Amino acid sequence: MSTPVSSRAPVPGSRPAGILDRLVPVSPQWCVPPRKAERFSWIQLVMGVLLFLGAQTASMFLVLITGSARLNDHGAVVFLRPDATLIMAVVGAPIVVIGYWLLVRYAGGRPVIELGGRGAALRELGVGLGVGALLMCAVIAVLALAGSYHVVDIGWSAGILGGLGAGISAGFTEEILFRGILLRLIEGWLGTWWALVITSVLFGAAHLGNSHATAFGAVAIIVEAGILLGACYLLTRRLWLAIGVHIAWNFVQGGIFGSDVSGTGLGRGLIEARFTGSDLLTGGAMGIEGSIVAIVLCTVAGLAVLAAVHRRGLIVPPSWRRPAAPSSSVVGDGPPRVMNGSAPGARPAARPESR
Repeated sequence: MSTPVSSRAPVPGSRPAGILDRLVPVSPQWCVPPRKAERFSWIQLVMGVLLFLGAQTASMFLVLITGSARLNDHGAVVFLRPDATLIMAVVGAPIVVIGYWLLVRYAGGRPVIELGGRGAALRELGVGLGVGALLMCAVIAVLALAGSYHVVDIGWSAGILGGLGAGISAGFTEEILFRGILLRLIEGWLGTWWALVITSVLFGAAHLGNSHATAFGAVAIIVEAGILLGACYLLTRRLWLAIGVHIAWNFVQGGIFGSDVSGTGLGRGLIEARFTGSDLLTGGAMGIEGSIVAIVLCTVAGLAVLAAVHRRGLIVPPSWRRPAAPSSSVVGDGPPRVMNGSAPGARPAARPESR
């Protein structure tokens, strides 16, 4: 059964906090309104999707007119130069960040806590970058030990910038859409579990439009990345941890190790590599995201973060199972509230020991 939302204090005599508890503290400002979803939630949903599509369209238009990409016979974008993704990042990331801030601040009528917390933002972004890099290094290490990853050459390549652009572009635009907009709002209606399932499926399906994407690769992204990135947002109720994981995930696999990224057709990175073995092991044209190794390692990591979410009592029940909202309360007006009645930003008192 889902646990009501609260900010749990450690119980005296309980086991020591794990690494996620120490490095990525939960935002005390997070709240879930009783019964009612966030103010103008449907407008936020529609405008958020349009914001993402607008940023993507502007980015695609620019890479097409500069000759950095072209459309194939099926209408999918084929990158001709690795710098195409860097152009997309420079254009798309600022559009979605500014647009999201304006949307939540004026339509939602509340502080934009998903992008807030200066100290926490840097800390969580740094942790996310480290986690994403570590996961991709672990996948490559297993493939190398299995004899499926071979280094051909090492040196500067434009693919390094391509991998960086793919990381920044997807890290900001996709996380703001799938976690900042979809997961946040669906969770307000249907609760955490349904929101995580729905957004993971949509996230994987969205990658089917890539030029070298496969159905199996999309399923892999649903399981490994959908759970992990969703859990990163749920743990902090800010986007920085998920953005960091996503940026490093794309950059390290493409810009460093020379794997394709999500079937986009990007070339070599710092390392020119050769993959041997079955597509199930190497990921094939999808890149190492489609590898069974990545599925296992990254899914385990995602479940570990999700366990931390559950342990802290941050699983949100569906709206019909929450306490009724006071008649005088208006969702989105005033500062955020927490479910246990504490003042915003204040930490709850520790539970007294039983005698």
